[in-house]
Amino acid sequence: MKYTIGTRGSKLALAQAEFVRGRLSQAYPEDKFELQIIKTKGDRILDKPLHEIGDKGVFVKEIEEKILSGEVQIGVHSMKDMPSRPASGLMFAKAWKREDPRDVLILREKERLEDLPEGAVIGTGSRRREYQIKHLRPDLRVVNIRGNVDTRLRKMEEEKMDGIILAAAGLRRLGMEGRITRYLEPEEMIPAPAQGILALEIREGDTELLELLDALSDEDTEQAAEAERGFLREIGGDCHIPSGALCRKEPGGPCQLDVMFGNASGTRLAYASVRGNAPEQLAKEAAFRIRSEMSGTVFLVGGGPGDPGLITVKGMQALREADCIIYDRLSSQELLEEAKPGCELIYVGKADHRHTMKQEEINRLLASKSMQYEKTVRLKGGDVYVFGRGGEEGLYLAEKGVPFQVIPGVSSAIAGLAYAGIPVTHRGKALGFHVVTAHNSRDELAEIDFEAMAGGKETCVFLMGLSRAEEIASRLMEAGMPENTQAAVISCATTPGQKTCTADLACIGDKVREAGLVSPAVIVVGDVVSLRSGLNFYESQPLFGKRYLIPKTGETSTELKALLLQQGAAADEIQVGRIVRAERRFSAEELKQADWLIFTSKNGVEAFWECLAKSRLDIRCLAGCRIAAIGGKTAELLETHGLYADLIPDAFHSHALADALKKLLSPQDHVWYLKAGNADSHLKAALECCCRFEEITVYENQAVEPDLEKLRSPEEYDGILFTCASSAKRLLDAAGNKWKLCRAFSIGPKTAEYLKFCGVECTIEAETSTYEGMVDILKKNS
Repeated sequence: MKYTIGTRGSKLALAQAEFVRGRLSQAYPEDKFELQIIKTKGDRILDKPLHEIGDKGVFVKEIEEKILSGEVQIGVHSMKDMPSRPASGLMFAKAWKREDPRDVLILREKERLEDLPEGAVIGTGSRRREYQIKHLRPDLRVVNIRGNVDTRLRKMEEEKMDGIILAAAGLRRLGMEGRITRYLEPEEMIPAPAQGILALEIREGDTELLELLDALSDEDTEQAAEAERGFLREIGGDCHIPSGALCRKEPGGPCQLDVMFGNASGTRLAYASVRGNAPEQLAKEAAFRIRSEMSGTVFLVGGGPGDPGLITVKGMQALREADCIIYDRLSSQELLEEAKPGCELIYVGKADHRHTMKQEEINRLLASKSMQYEKTVRLKGGDVYVFGRGGEEGLYLAEKGVPFQVIPGVSSAIAGLAYAGIPVTHRGKALGFHVVTAHNSRDELAEIDFEAMAGGKETCVFLMGLSRAEEIASRLMEAGMPENTQAAVISCATTPGQKTCTADLACIGDKVREAGLVSPAVIVVGDVVSLRSGLNFYESQPLFGKRYLIPKTGETSTELKALLLQQGAAADEIQVGRIVRAERRFSAEELKQADWLIFTSKNGVEAFWECLAKSRLDIRCLAGCRIAAIGGKTAELLETHGLYADLIPDAFHSHALADALKKLLSPQDHVWYLKAGNADSHLKAALECCCRFEEITVYENQAVEPDLEKLRSPEEYDGILFTCASSAKRLLDAAGNKWKLCRAFSIGPKTAEYLKFCGVECTIEAETSTYEGMVDILKKNS
């Protein structure tokens, strides 16, 4: 039988593969074994440390692909370079006898680590080695070095490094033990998990080849590999996080597993040592001890039923402080926008029975992220424990030694009903309620005690049961509940997309089908449904059921969207610009020359104030200077800085501002207009004839390419709300003519003029150039 062995092309990789080929040829002379050199991503990128180019798979992916294709039968790797789990469709043979697992120090001139001068330079591409050597000698300067053994030795000489750290196993396999200055004992530097062990990777199901390889395995080495790599799996380590593990069997006694783990910056290192005979248990115990010392806190947070305003104060605080947020499909986008800059957002949701990530994987992810971050939030729709599997996550974290807190949330079982005008209890109609999930783990109707529900007077609430609404109604009637009992189904409860169907129990199934309701949905049965007509506050809001599009500048959600949500509307935002502050400095002498400062936006106010601060100036420099603000919101922001506008026009747009200023200005007045660099010059054209007018650029409103894929089709919007001409230009230029058919709402005359110039036929201008004015015009035209 002929077998092809895949290997990387470095001297060390070839030496390892040749060693394997030699052993196999000697053990099985009737078979033929040959080598095939395969170049990997890790071989091509040599100018960056491993944690910057990807995970450990960068050294093996191409070889694994050839094994899966059948071109190669055996892949030979250093096991320390392998991910903690084999790729799908592949498996590892049992480990052969291990080479020396220790790290070694090679010094260019000195003979001992202690002889190196303060600030000596040591080269390594491993964070694990870097942090541990600095633990021994904090004064050392560690620099990145990549490449094969020869390359690293050459770089040490050429770049005059004082030394480098390598694995003893590689040097010994190359016959280069003579270059070793000093072995670093495990008490000084714990090696990488499975360092010195070869990984023999084959295709899953290739049992005949597996038997050949396993016959040459070493029991002690296999046990060590299981314990060390088991620790790596348990702790969730990867190449971005420094981790080490070494398992040694004491003569005639148990095994001892020594481990280390550090954070990404190296500011914290934790060590643990455990003893026992079962590799899997050793790994779990070691990981538990490390987590107990190193992990941050996981917050299991109930995000509420959909309306972002229904999250608790404590839940919102946790979101804003989180370093990582792991969220579900039902988590609102508005809540995610509360995350601080740099927070990692990970989606693990489920829709239509399709899991992005299974629950077991989510549990492991939570434990893993707790080792990276001080505060990890698991954001769940509704409440953490009400059919949210939060209990499973909490128990898993407790088992792994990860501290956690639970922040309960408002459940749709109560809030969803309330937003549909249905109280879950009411005197004389329902003194209690049942809440059940309508399906089980096999995606069948759950084992519900319909007799108990039908025989009582309590409200019956079913979650996650939309597809079984008719079956639920039938079972309740079979159990004796009158067919004229009132029922309701609430889809997308507490969101602008909420839809509610009501009928008696006999007809509710037909009503749901006719309405085309979508999940998530809440089913409620009982006399309290009859109160809906008098308590239906949410669906009675003036803009309920409407959806608008808002082109915006900047990443944060707009005040306009918040106002629309308060009126029951849905609003999608699309970023078309961003604000970049100018690097402008002022002197006190310059500011004394200004008789008037004109502000036409909140961005201008904030940018000017930042320029003042960078110039180490404050409000005292504006003594004697008069202030003009285009509108009330701009004036309010000025007031927060201690400035009160001397002029606010009756109408909040530039035409009215110019007309009002003309009545007050004289040719001697020096007027500063604090503006965006790309803003038009309408005010200058209107005012330079009656004063000394100067445009001062304090920020730029830069264009951003709109992400049109996030948008719905134009006909799904009841209108587009344009708050400035530049936003209109950017969206319409990017989106095309079909969007010009939508109704457009303009905040003021300049924006309206531009929309008409572009050919937008249906343009409606707000009577007052404010966000509130835009909402008012929407109400009149809804």
